Amino acid sequence: MSACCRILRLMTVTGDDERAYDNWAKYRSEWWTRYFTGEMAHFWPSRLDQTEPDQNAYRWISRGDIFALAAAGSEHRELHTAVAAYVWGLGKNAYSIGRLVRAFTANADTVEDNLRNAASILERDGAVAAYESMLRGGTSQTKFMGPAYFTKFLFFIGYQNPAVTGLRPLVLDKRVATELRARGVFGPKSGDADWPSNLYERYLIYCLEQNPDDPEAVEAELFMAGRAG
Repeated sequence: MSACCRILRLMTVTGDDERAYDNWAKYRSEWWTRYFTGEMAHFWPSRLDQTEPDQNAYRWISRGDIFALAAAGSEHRELHTAVAAYVWGLGKNAYSIGRLVRAFTANADTVEDNLRNAASILERDGAVAAYESMLRGGTSQTKFMGPAYFTKFLFFIGYQNPAVTGLRPLVLDKRVATELRARGVFGPKSGDADWPSNLYERYLIYCLEQNPDDPEAVEAELFMAGRAG
């Protein structure tokens, strides 16, 4: 499916699975699978190889695709959700993969357990507690995996999960933080990374207050505004 067709599809299809802000990212599997070989081959979600490449040999992935993967209940659900979130978050910026993939390759023996622990905390204690557990010094900390990417994992593993109660987990990255500062939700010195859990909670509350029925829509709006700024 071409990029044009994908945009048209998002404009014309309605429902829970296709939202106007369900942004897509393009990738090539081989950019990632060269790091996931041998004993790490199971890190790669095979579902990411099942879509048909476009005329430029790119595959495409959307928010909806990762929600579907997270809901599939596979043996490596948490690990595959995190990898897919990285693929979606990075998109076609292949030059950064070698640096970002270290979250998995440098922690091959611990990353899956850490992700499972964070998912368990998310269901038991909520989004803010899970976020705090993944920060430096937390029980689910993974070296080289910072908030900009681990909040993507929490979002996809938890936002549509009925077992998660309270504030819904949302993505918090540099672009979202930029717009939160512009709106006065974050202070001018809040920075672009390593936000403490109280700021994450403030952000989630803000999105809920702005749109109680769909806080994800507020996150998407913040991201687009932060990128434009």
